[in-house]
Amino acid sequence: MEYFKGTTAIAVVFLGILTSIAYRMLGFGSNKFPVNGKTILITGASEGMGRSAAIQLAQKGANIVIVSRSTQKLEAAIKLIQAAAVDPSKQRFHYISADLTNPDDADRILDETTKWNNGVALDAVWCCAGYCHPGYFIDVPIQTLRDQMDTVYWTSAYTAHATLRRWLAPITSSGTNLSSPPRHLIFTASTLSFFTVTGYSPYSPPKAAIRNLSDVLVQEIEMYNGARRSKDANAPATDVKIHIVFPMGISSPGFENEQKLKPALTHIMEEADKPQTPDEVAAIAIKGLEKGDFQIITNMVGQVMRTSSLGISPRNSVFLDTVASWFTNIVCLFVISDFMGKAFNFGKKNGISSTRP
Repeated sequence: MEYFKGTTAIAVVFLGILTSIAYRMLGFGSNKFPVNGKTILITGASEGMGRSAAIQLAQKGANIVIVSRSTQKLEAAIKLIQAAAVDPSKQRFHYISADLTNPDDADRILDETTKWNNGVALDAVWCCAGYCHPGYFIDVPIQTLRDQMDTVYWTSAYTAHATLRRWLAPITSSGTNLSSPPRHLIFTASTLSFFTVTGYSPYSPPKAAIRNLSDVLVQEIEMYNGARRSKDANAPATDVKIHIVFPMGISSPGFENEQKLKPALTHIMEEADKPQTPDEVAAIAIKGLEKGDFQIITNMVGQVMRTSSLGISPRNSVFLDTVASWFTNIVCLFVISDFMGKAFNFGKKNGISSTRP
């Protein structure tokens, strides 16, 4: 009898887990990223994925601020975003030209945007700035390696630092900032953070650094969320949420330039990577935010890459991610061998393939 009780309990728990997973995968449940009437800042949004995300969020009722270096591109982008507004009479739009490799500019855009938002803190900040310069490690000048770290990692780190210092200001004794709704800090990395490929030595390390930063912040943020809970039992358990998006190839002007710079061997290794449009990636990313995912992947190949190296990262689904990681770690044994074999055979047949100009 005790055996059947135990078996029944296990079956009930397992069924509950499967039901919860199915419920979530089918899109049921509350929207964890409501944007109607909210104010969202997106960096690197003058073109590509950032601009597509801004347009789609405007279609959902958000107020949008976009940031980039080029004023000309920003002016063109803001017109498209304004035209997408679901309620032009209520929604507001703004752009700021800034060089986010400068930490002072990150502070400036947060101050300017908060002032523009009538002194109210932003509801979400999405870091999309950056570009890819592929090449073999010893062929790429040191300055290019520095530029990649600056434009890919530091633009996000500076923006996140400026944002969180404002969002996580000490709680006052009056408790006036206890009831603030959840805010969202969103990073944009790459599947190369999980599974890199020959030819991306300038680009993969800064993207991996963003992934690592998100893993650290998703832990640290709970200290601040817990402090708010300790002051007021009715306050939200999570005042700030961290997310990170991992696209693969995205068809855009930047991607076209990237294709010209890639070594021939990189093209061979990336045959399975079919670029998605900026609109597709933005739509999938927003859907993942609405489900409350921490790590958001935009296609199936990326999911395989992600589950191969979860490490300490929080799971989107404990059951599915765990099972998938068992499978992909076996698959990776063959993929790693295949990639190394391709590199060896390429060198044996063609000699050293230089990307130096």
